[in-house]
Amino acid sequence: MFPPVKPPEVVKPKSMAISAPIPAVEVLSATAAPVWREVGLNDLSTWNQHLLNTDASIHQYPFWNEPSRLMGVRPRYLVATLNGQPVAFTSVLTLGFGPVKIGLTFRGPVFLDANQPASSALIQELLNWARGEGYIFLRFTHSDPEVLAQLASAGRAEDLDAFPYMLDYSVVAGDYIVPQLETEEETLAGFDREARRKIRRGAEAGYTFHSDDSPEGLARLWPMFRECAHRKRFRIERPLAVYAETMRLAQRHDRVRIYTACLHREVVGAAVIFRDRTTAHCLLAAFTPDHRQSASFLHWNAMRDMYRLGARRYNMGPGPKSLARFKRTFAAAPVMYPRPLTVVLKEGWFGLWRKGFIPMAKQLQPVLRQVAFHRARWAGERTLPSRSTEVLYPA
Repeated sequence: MFPPVKPPEVVKPKSMAISAPIPAVEVLSATAAPVWREVGLNDLSTWNQHLLNTDASIHQYPFWNEPSRLMGVRPRYLVATLNGQPVAFTSVLTLGFGPVKIGLTFRGPVFLDANQPASSALIQELLNWARGEGYIFLRFTHSDPEVLAQLASAGRAEDLDAFPYMLDYSVVAGDYIVPQLETEEETLAGFDREARRKIRRGAEAGYTFHSDDSPEGLARLWPMFRECAHRKRFRIERPLAVYAETMRLAQRHDRVRIYTACLHREVVGAAVIFRDRTTAHCLLAAFTPDHRQSASFLHWNAMRDMYRLGARRYNMGPGPKSLARFKRTFAAAPVMYPRPLTVVLKEGWFGLWRKGFIPMAKQLQPVLRQVAFHRARWAGERTLPSRSTEVLYPA
């Protein structure tokens, strides 16, 4: 059940006689307007559980957003109530202070009841809240284009990304999502023949499959992830401190696993996977140079274990560069999403932002990334275990 929300008090008018009945359309309920209010930090764990009853993207969960504080980003969480009942939720990542604030909402807002979809009043009240809080603009991404269309119609919107420094992956490229079916045979039938062959050869080679869910396990494996990213010229999107904190928070709700492929008790491949109600999301994957053939074996076992935990889809993420060919053997084509939308709330400030900051986005991005990473490392060093170079050895 959702936390109880006390409905606004309705003052009953004094009785009076009327000479004719009032048409029903003219009778307006005093509690018909939705109201957005901020969720307190003490309620975040409860809301992580509530979102598991919805189709909310992992980008909306507090356990996913809270670690952004290590990089100087302040998450704010809002719930909309209608007639005293929660009907919508959203996470707004906030940068700046006072009158100079921007908000980023990834795959939100979330509508808690499938029978109560987005309404113009709900959207308008969300923007009214942001105006009252002094935001210059809100940038939205969402998998449903209808929600973005309603946001655009509620105010002045720009079909652009006004803050291209923090991205969810699908803004840049589509996700390769593998549907998981009840039996292994049905799922394997949807793969390319090459993927099936590599899975079979991985098992024959003697690789074994193990799992963990601790931040300490990630810290021990971190050198492998860094080495693999450097070798393949990929970029790790978040520092270790942020991933470890995300794991710590997700661990409380059984939402994360580190899967490893081992040969002769040595870890040769690893993947970090988080899940929401419907989908397992592979955020990190790495393999030693001599054991790249273990990749298909590891992903196959990971996706089937996630299926047993309840995830009916396995998101392998985007496929830049050489990864596209590998991921296409599991999912023929990526799932594409609508472009981000920026809703302007302060015309004057946004004009300055557009002329001064957006043109410098590419030049500023490396600097901002470095600042955010150093801040996260400094904040995380107080709580993270020592960064050992040893690998995990299964018992």
